[in-house]
Amino acid sequence: MTFLRIKSIPFHKGIVPIFLVAVLNISGWGKEDPVELIRRHRYEEAISIWDGDIGTGKLDEKSLRALKGKSLAYYRLGSLFDVLQGFSNSIMAEYYAGLITDNSTAIHYTYLGQIQYQARKFPAAKASFEKAKKLGGAGPAMLEMADVFLGATRKQVGESAPESQKAMRDNGAQWEELELKGATPADLTPGMTTASQRGRRCKLRILLMSNSPNLSDVELSLAAVLSDAQQPETYLDQGKNTQINFYDPFLMETLSAAYFTLSKLTNLRIKTEEKNFPDLASKFNTDLALAECCARLGQWKEASVFLGQNTDVEAQLVKAEVLVHQNRATEAKSLLENLGAASKSPADKRDIADCYYLLGLDLEKGLKLAGQAVRDKNGPNYYRTYANLLFANGQSDLAMQQFAKGYKIEYRNRIDQIDPEYMCDYAFAIFKSNKLRYDEIVETLYHLQKEFPACRQMHYCMQGISAGLARNYESQRIFRKGG
Repeated sequence: MTFLRIKSIPFHKGIVPIFLVAVLNISGWGKEDPVELIRRHRYEEAISIWDGDIGTGKLDEKSLRALKGKSLAYYRLGSLFDVLQGFSNSIMAEYYAGLITDNSTAIHYTYLGQIQYQARKFPAAKASFEKAKKLGGAGPAMLEMADVFLGATRKQVGESAPESQKAMRDNGAQWEELELKGATPADLTPGMTTASQRGRRCKLRILLMSNSPNLSDVELSLAAVLSDAQQPETYLDQGKNTQINFYDPFLMETLSAAYFTLSKLTNLRIKTEEKNFPDLASKFNTDLALAECCARLGQWKEASVFLGQNTDVEAQLVKAEVLVHQNRATEAKSLLENLGAASKSPADKRDIADCYYLLGLDLEKGLKLAGQAVRDKNGPNYYRTYANLLFANGQSDLAMQQFAKGYKIEYRNRIDQIDPEYMCDYAFAIFKSNKLRYDEIVETLYHLQKEFPACRQMHYCMQGISAGLARNYESQRIFRKGG
C-alpha cells in the first residue's frame, strides 16, 4: 500500500499524477525524462538522472525537485521489495521443504530453518536447526551458521540460550550473529571485513539500525548488496563434494528497509532546505512523506510526530496504522469506519479499503469499500485492492477474475506498462490457488528478474517447484543448474 502524495494527489501503486509531473518537471534533462521513467517503473534510471541535477553545491529549485523525485523513486523501490519479500518467503519455503529427503544434509535444514525464522515460525525453525546440528557433516561454515540461528531461535521461543564459547570463524556467520543480536553501527570495529555476501547484507541491515543512518554509507552498502544479489550463496556439501547454491531469505526485507530509509533521509534533507523555497515546499507535503516512510520502517513514534494534527485522508490512514501498532485497534477501526462513511471519491475509498487489508481489520468493510471504488472507477490499482480483499475473504475465484481485469494480455509482463507490484500480487495469488498455472509464475519472475536482478533467486526457486510437479525433486541436479 502506498499513500505517498504531493498536495493530496496520490503517487499510488505506480501512478504518477499530472500535478507531480508539473512539480518535478525541469527542462534540459536531455533524451530521458525521469518522471516518465518512474511512470514506466524504471526507478534506478530515474534516480541516476536526478543525481546529476543535485550535485554537491548549494541547492536551487531544480535540485530540490530532483531530491523530491529521488525520494519518490526510493519509496517505490522500498514498496516493491516489501511485496517481493512475502512472495519470496512463500516460494522458498515450499522449495526447500520439497527438497528435504532422507538424503538431506545440514545445509538443507539450515536454510529451511532460516526461512521459517524469517516468517517468525520459531518452533519449526528451532526443529530445523536442531536437525541440522544432529546431521552435521556439512562443513564448518554452515554448521556455524546453524549454531548462530539455533541460539537466536531458542531465545525467541523463551528458552535459555547460553552464549557460544567458541568464536565464529566464518565471515557470514560472524556478521549474522551480530545482526541477530541487534548490533548497531557503534558495535562495529574498524578491522571488521565483509568478505562474504551474507556479511555484506548483514552489515547493511546493521547500518539501518542506527538512530540516524549515514546516507552515503547506506548507499555504498546497498550497492554492494545489490551486486551480490544477482548470484546465489554457495556452500560445499563435503559429504558429496558438490557445490550447492542457496539464497539469503532476508535479502528482500533488507533491501526494502534500505530503500525506505533512503527515502526518509532524502525527505529529511528536503525538509531542511524547504525554508529557502516556501512556494515549492508547500506542494511537497514532506511531513506526510516522512510519516509514511517511518510507518513502513516500523518507527511508529516518529511517524506520529510527523503526522502532527494533519487531518487529510492520507494522513488519517497512516494514523490508523500507528494506532494499531500502539495496541489501539478499536480506535483504528473507528477511525477507518468514519473515513469510509465520509468518503466520496473512488480513490479515497480504495485507499481506505487498502488500509483495512494492510492492517487485517474488518475485512468485510474493506471489501465493501473496494467494491464501491471499482464500480465507480476501474483501473489496475482498483482491481488490485479489490482482488486482494476478495482473496483475504476466501473468494479466490472472484479475486482471480479481478486480477485478470487489470492485467492486459497484450502487455503481459512488461513493467513499463504494468506495475511490477501488480505483477507480484497476481503471480502470488496464482501460486496460492492454482498449481496448473505455475508456468505463468515462472515467466513473470523471469521478466521481473531481468529488471530487478535481486529477485533472481525467486525465479530459480520457482523453476524448481514447477519442475517438481512433473517429477520428484532432484535437488542436486537443480542446484547445479543454479536453482
